[in-house]
Amino acid sequence: MSMSRKVQKILDSLDKAYTGPVTTLKEWDIKTIPTAIRGKLKEHGLEKTYDPENPINCSDELADKYWQAGKELALELGLFCEDTERVIKITEEEYEDTVRHYQRENLMGTGKDQVVMKPRRPEDSYPPLVAASLGLVCSEELYIPLTEGIIRYPKLVDVLHGPTLATVYGRKVRSGSPYETLMGHYESQLKKEVLWRADREGMSLTGVAGACTEFGHLAGAPAIPGYGNNTMSLCPVELKCTFSNFHRIIQGLNYGHKLRVGGFSYIGGYAGPVEGAVLANIATEILLFTIMQADYVSSYVYDLKLFGNCGRKAVWGNSVAIQAVSRNTKFMRNKIVNETAGPNTDMFLYESAVGLMNHCVSGASKTTQPRSAGGRYTDYITPQECWWVGEVFKSCAGMTRVEANEVAKKVLPLYEDQLGQPPKGQSIFECYDLAKQEPSADYKARVDRVREELIGYGMPLGKCFE
Repeated sequence: MSMSRKVQKILDSLDKAYTGPVTTLKEWDIKTIPTAIRGKLKEHGLEKTYDPENPINCSDELADKYWQAGKELALELGLFCEDTERVIKITEEEYEDTVRHYQRENLMGTGKDQVVMKPRRPEDSYPPLVAASLGLVCSEELYIPLTEGIIRYPKLVDVLHGPTLATVYGRKVRSGSPYETLMGHYESQLKKEVLWRADREGMSLTGVAGACTEFGHLAGAPAIPGYGNNTMSLCPVELKCTFSNFHRIIQGLNYGHKLRVGGFSYIGGYAGPVEGAVLANIATEILLFTIMQADYVSSYVYDLKLFGNCGRKAVWGNSVAIQAVSRNTKFMRNKIVNETAGPNTDMFLYESAVGLMNHCVSGASKTTQPRSAGGRYTDYITPQECWWVGEVFKSCAGMTRVEANEVAKKVLPLYEDQLGQPPKGQSIFECYDLAKQEPSADYKARVDRVREELIGYGMPLGKCFE
């Protein structure tokens, strides 16, 4: 039996994990990454290009300069494989081969629930897709009603990612243990029940939200058939991978899944300042498409100091990184906004509005949201946040970057002084009625008030319902 092209390319990458240049994790993190990034920033005149007065980049020239530097960085560095302590490098020819064979679109789901992910350029009018929620922890008994509420509105949520189980049959889920293996299959079965209850049985699913290691993914994949479902494989920061990543990818290919491969870049980490994180993010995307054969990449710039990416630096960094790749490739990417405030707060609504508007106008094809309260607490996720992010992300399709930048300049000052100590908000028990599947009266009133405020600033909310 002949093997698929993707399997062949994954095997080639695995071979390189055993034959590539040798280095150590410490050398890679402390010397190789910082030195290479500093060199590229200087060579291309990109040092101190961060513009705090304009949080959303509107310069095509700047985005293209970052693209060129980021591509050179990818070809120069490659990905470090932690298990073999070797570097998986790529050539220009291998990258171009990936571009030639890359799909024009990703079909997700089946029947009436099928949606189409397409490449999007900056200011694209084609609406992006929303997966909800991020894997925030919820009590086991809440999983089904909470998740059913999340996917209640097809116009707002296209793909089910879902929350993470705090327990499995009452036992604490422990990373890398047999409990995680049990959880992987259990979560997948619960998702299928949720789709049946919500009459969205053809809806696309994203992997196992609660799988911290490959064990949860390996256990959950057989319970999720192909037909536009997804396997998620998240790589370590910065520009690294592990055999765990390959395990998930190969299992995804075994079951006909789309491959969603992630790798993030940290402001204040090994990449250095925001300009360095942008370069690292661009390079990461190029390498994950080429080495891991991703159908789409889930990557973004994150601010270590703020434990999120809704601050001014990260908003700017994500705008440049997304635009650089959107303008110069047809790669499809999932971009995540990391809110730090909790449910039923003005700050959460503002954070997600700025972040998602930015990602939409910069050319992201999809998002996975929300991360209420920074994902720090159990049961601090409600369907209302999921509906809100869906409305914002889809409604902003077609906005110009100049328009979005003006909105961001008005909204960022409303919350950025709280980023160091964001409000915790309320748990689902305090602000949402799962029996009626509706937010509390004050939460609904808050959303309505903030929506009207943002519309007044120029954000075209509600457009997705037209």
